[in-house]
Amino acid sequence: MDISSLFQQLGIALGLGLLVGLQRESAASPLAGVGAFPLVTVLGTVSGLLSQAFGGWILAAGIIALTGFILIGKTVEMSKGRPEPGLTTEVALLLMFAVGAYLVVGDRAVAIAIGGGTAVLLHFKGERRAY
Repeated sequence: MDISSLFQQLGIALGLGLLVGLQRESAASPLAGVGAFPLVTVLGTVSGLLSQAFGGWILAAGIIALTGFILIGKTVEMSKGRPEPGLTTEVALLLMFAVGAYLVVGDRAVAIAIGGGTAVLLHFKGERRAY
């Protein structure tokens, strides 16, 4: 893999992560926002690159570690008495990790479509109503 392709993958991962992170920031998600989503997406890309060199176990270790961090973050938020209703942000974090990895191991256009589609779906998610 040449260096320009590597930087393109990392740049796309960063951009998609920023897009979803900005959306979650505007939704006032206490768990993750404009800082976490780009990092998670780039982590997925780096994990995908490392898995090509050292084996698929690195992707599995990355998703398990991310799940652990999400659980810790959710636990901390709940202990502060500010639980976020639902699991939208948590699922979006896991999906963006997968998008970052798919930029390396799959089709770039599909990864961009999934990342952009995720941002659009999150943006148009309806307001929660208490009944």
